[in-house]
Amino acid sequence: MPRFSSLAACAAAGLLAGCGGAGDLSVGSGTGPTGLYLAYGDVATGGFEVPECVASQVTAVLVFAGDGASNGDFSSRVTWTSSAPDTLYVSDGVTAGPDGVVVAAGSVIGLKPGQAQLTARFSEYSASASVEVAALAGLRIAPQLTDLVAELDQPFQLLLRPTALTAELDVTTAAQWSFARPTAIAAVGASTGVVSANSANAGESATLLARIPGCGREVSLPLRVSTPTALQVDYEQGSELRLPVGYSEALTVSARFAATDSVVQNLSSQIDIADVDDDLLAVSRGDEHLFVQAVDSSATATGFTLRLSDRSLSVASKRWLTSDTELLRVTLAPEDLRIRYPDTGLLVASGLFADGVTRPISRHVTWSSELGTVSVVSGVNDNAGTVSVPDAEVSTTIGGAAGVARDDGDDFVTVRGYAASSPDPNAGLSP
Repeated sequence: MPRFSSLAACAAAGLLAGCGGAGDLSVGSGTGPTGLYLAYGDVATGGFEVPECVASQVTAVLVFAGDGASNGDFSSRVTWTSSAPDTLYVSDGVTAGPDGVVVAAGSVIGLKPGQAQLTARFSEYSASASVEVAALAGLRIAPQLTDLVAELDQPFQLLLRPTALTAELDVTTAAQWSFARPTAIAAVGASTGVVSANSANAGESATLLARIPGCGREVSLPLRVSTPTALQVDYEQGSELRLPVGYSEALTVSARFAATDSVVQNLSSQIDIADVDDDLLAVSRGDEHLFVQAVDSSATATGFTLRLSDRSLSVASKRWLTSDTELLRVTLAPEDLRIRYPDTGLLVASGLFADGVTRPISRHVTWSSELGTVSVVSGVNDNAGTVSVPDAEVSTTIGGAAGVARDDGDDFVTVRGYAASSPDPNAGLSP
């Protein structure tokens, strides 16, 4: 299998941008060059596979003989050719590529599935490799909505999966966004994927397009601008009303629509919040959730109102009973988390409290890692507990601690990271 160790980082920055060379190769001294070879993923190769639409780097290495024999990176000095330029593009480092951008010499881009012969020539030396361009494993727009609330903005993402063995890449800002035909119901940022919905027009729809420049792959999503019929609130802790001081509950607020095929639209980042008693509750926003944190204890229940701006649509939140309930124990799960780069993992911290309720507290523990290249997101946000690993095989202990617990305020788990080229480390494991 080809290596994608550098693919994820460069693809996230821009699909058709070069990904750098194959290493620090210095030209040797001696009797002169004796040969030329191609390297892909820092490994000499006569053939390899690349995913469609994603830039990868091939290096032309000139071999020198003599007492100080070494190899030289001659990618910028060789003449590059592709036997099928409509299938595989290769950059000379000077001419603009398929998307109009000049990328590093030796950068290759699969324009469509198929085969091509890649050749590099320098003086009397040449080297070739057979390249298979594999179709993308997946390309989708997220979220998969059907309806949008008028006069609000909705961000969309373009998610690309190069192969079945690699994680999805967020290539939103590398895409070209548009509507299939001119429309008055909405506008979209050409490089952002943010759709601004205009006034609702019953029965009118528009098709959102996201296109990868250069290779021409695109996906579409039909959308309507509709009038919401109700607000829906979903709570992390269900019907539980008790909330310990210092801890939070996540909730999502969504718009529901009349059509039976409609998908709810998450409005948590745009909903108006009113009537909050800020002596008892603090409400903060993430991209996907609202976070309600107990500030002080009270003998009476307290909540607030959620409403859409300039509309008559509103809903009351549930009413929390805030109290100084003691945390007894912290537990982390899973005990053995295995992550293949560039995937991320998720650790969940749970707290057992003196009222007998076990609550998610990932946003309120202090995370620690014995290995600096493995990190965990902390704080009151959407991604608390998310674990990132390097493109290498590593193993470390992650701790989650809450210093106010009575019995056991911390717990530890093992996190194992694997290189992108590794087999699935979770294959065969019980869910």
